[in-house]
Amino acid sequence: MSPQEIMDRASEIVPTVSMATVYRTIRSLEELGEIVPVELPGEPPRYEMAGKDHHHHFMCESCGKAFEVDACPGNLSHMTPDGFRLTRHDITLYGTCKACNS
Repeated sequence: MSPQEIMDRASEIVPTVSMATVYRTIRSLEELGEIVPVELPGEPPRYEMAGKDHHHHFMCESCGKAFEVDACPGNLSHMTPDGFRLTRHDITLYGTCKACNS
């Protein structure tokens, strides 16, 4: 979730919550290891619960929301140039989400 998405959800419960409170809470939860940043190309960080297995993301180009993708193509080391060693990968899929397709 983006800080704005967190703010929108939190304000449903506590209408007076401020963006400063959201950022302080994000920082505290990150320091405690409860959440981790999700880096999507060209986007500010979003956050998700820590401890999840390896996964990827789908970015809706219409509404801007990011969604988790549980599938993974697996070992991509066959794609690396000769002599290189792959240590990790991250894949972001782009398109429109179900809600935006309706």
